Amino acid sequence: MDTITRTIAGSAGVWIAVVCIVGLVSVGLGLYWLFSKQARLRLAELRKKLDDLEPTDPEYGAVRALYTSMLIDAERWDFLPSESGSSDHSESTHDSGGGHIGDGGAGGDHH
Repeated sequence: MDTITRTIAGSAGVWIAVVCIVGLVSVGLGLYWLFSKQARLRLAELRKKLDDLEPTDPEYGAVRALYTSMLIDAERWDFLPSESGSSDHSESTHDSGGGHIGDGGAGGDHH
């Protein structure tokens, strides 16, 4: 009977370890998803504000710098899918070279 008790206790210990690992992975993925969602929402908000501003507005440069910085960080941390991150980055580059009017057309294609 002692062997059966050890076998049950050993398999229970393994089962508890597996459940704990799965729980920790689930919490980690949930936190990653939450931060990813917040980053995407904040980037969309900044993009909309950037589209609404004219290049002559005093806060245009600050909003553009913050948007670009957040986009770079989001790409670095993989908060954005690589496909949309690349297109956003190229739009931002296009925005700096082509002016705000050309950017509005690119933004319309993005939505």
